[in-house]
Parts: sequence; structure tokens; C-alpha cells
Amino acid sequence: MYIGWPNNVNKEILDSTTVSVGNGATVEDSLESGGQKKRRLVSANPPDKYSVTMAFNCVDKGFTPDGGFINDNLTELERFYAWYKYVHCYGANPVLFPAILINSNRKNGESQESIEHIIERIRNGDPTAKLPDNEYYIITSPVEGAKSGHHLQVTMTWETYATGAYTIPDEVSEIDHIEAENGSVTITLTSMPQTEPTINTWQLSISKDSATPVSENIIAFSFDGNVTAKLYFTPKVTAGSYVAYVEDKVSNPFVVGV
Repeated sequence: MYIGWPNNVNKEILDSTTVSVGNGATVEDSLESGGQKKRRLVSANPPDKYSVTMAFNCVDKGFTPDGGFINDNLTELERFYAWYKYVHCYGANPVLFPAILINSNRKNGESQESIEHIIERIRNGDPTAKLPDNEYYIITSPVEGAKSGHHLQVTMTWETYATGAYTIPDEVSEIDHIEAENGSVTITLTSMPQTEPTINTWQLSISKDSATPVSENIIAFSFDGNVTAKLYFTPKVTAGSYVAYVEDKVSNPFVVGV
């Protein structure tokens, strides 16, 4: 399992971020004759290590990175610190995050912020449109910061990470209701979650003409930072009346024309 990024905390990686790729990929053995040394591969994909720099607002309480307002009485920095200590647990729980630009595993090159636009391009048949890469990271160093105006500029070491089994704190936010249309299901939550949901947070099933629901592949996901998430699936082409299911919630029917 893995966790999401803290809700209403920006994801901007500043330009001063640096990366180390390939550290620990090989070991060096000394040969008995002539003091020669031989290298051998011990890891085909060792973790990338980043000296990450980010900036979080530490003055304005209740404001979101995009200038909105929420009634939580917390600064962006306080949201990050609470997540870092009690959800990420100082690096114990891997976090799913848009792949950093200089990530050695990165392929697609699209940003998380433009996902709605990317999905629309995919639906319109744009062959160059690719869903954004995501990566699993852990913060492996203390978080250090220096104040600059209304922001604290923090530096920390991130590493790419392979996931395993972890115990994740319970989330108090639940699904209030869902609404479906051909190609997407909109989830409305009872309250704003502490951490962002991810594409694997929920499972989606769809029933056609009152038949038994069938598990549906979620091809993309978006979240507005508040209480609304969207699951995208391949639009149905067979005529009929369809209903979506997420957890114990049932959507309105949507009809594919005859």
C-alpha cells in the first residue's frame, strides 16, 4: 500500500532540486593479482535520490495553493508537517507523487495538473496524449527550511521506492454519493480528506440492463483538492442502460443510445 500527497499542499518541485541516479547499482571486488578491481551489477534499478526543494506558505491560514479558502485554520506548511509526521511517518509509508521531471523512470512527460485536458485529448484521438507518470517516493532525511517572505523553503532527500505492505492511518472522509455518465463517475465525499485519494483508492463496477455488476478498469483519475474526485473508464458503445457502483454507493443510470 501507499499514501497520497497531503491535500491542499502544492506539488511544485523547485528548480534547485538535484538528482543522483545509479548510486548502489554496482559493487567493486578486489582481485588478488595486481590490485585490479572488478565491478558487478547488484541492482538493475537502484533508487534515484533527490535533494528536493519546495516552498510552503507558512503565514496565511485556511488558504489553498490556488488561492481558494477552506475552513481548516491551517497554513499550507502546517498541513505538510502534519502529513509528514503522522501519515508519511517520517518516511515509513511510500507516497504516490507525479514523477519528478528528472526521474530516471519517467516516460510520458505530462503534468498532473493538466490531467483533465489530457483525458479530453485522449478521447479526441490525439496519439501524442499520454497520462502522467507517477512514482513512489519516501523522504529519507530530516526536513530543513529557511523562511522567505510568507513561505518556508524546505529541502529534503527523496528516494524512489518499491512498495510493500504498510499500515496506513484510517481516513475519516467517506463517499456521500456518486454520479455517472458514459466514460466517467464523479465521487462526492462527505468531507475534505486529509490526504489525496489515488487511482487505486476505490474500485469501480458497472451493471448493464440490471445484470450483475462487472469490475471496470479505471483508466484515469482526478481530484479537485476538496470533496470531488472522478474515475474515468472506457466509454460504453453497446446500447443499454448502465449503473455504476463504488463501495456501497449506486449511481444514477446513464443510457447509451440504441
